[in-house]
Amino acid sequence: MRRFWCAKDQFYRVNALSWFIKKGEAVEESKPHEIPFVAHFLVSAGQPTSVKLQVYCDEHSAIAPVHKNQNGRDLVALEANFAQLPRAGIPTERCNDGNMYYVVSGCVEATHYSASTKYVLMCQGKRYDTVTAEYV
Repeated sequence: MRRFWCAKDQFYRVNALSWFIKKGEAVEESKPHEIPFVAHFLVSAGQPTSVKLQVYCDEHSAIAPVHKNQNGRDLVALEANFAQLPRAGIPTERCNDGNMYYVVSGCVEATHYSASTKYVLMCQGKRYDTVTAEYV
């Protein structure tokens, strides 16, 4: 468990896993699953650049763990590049630390196939970068 101080909200946060497929569920090929995200970027630091998402898998635990454990392994690392986003369309908010932040929300759409998974960045109602992870 990793606990960290979140300056913008003025309290401690703990990272937790969110599972978009659980053990025993049928996985339909070509049916996308959404992995939502929200990222905050200081306005004074300039335009948002990217957010990194780590996708894990755990074939052994009976119940999906909330935190990465010894059974979890890295499946794929995703980096969503925000260079394509128009700055004018990105909302801002003042957070508890008194600073203004860009708030970028969206999702990564994961579509599973027999030997690969396709990941597509969805942000501000548009589709951006696509990455395909092939399994060997």
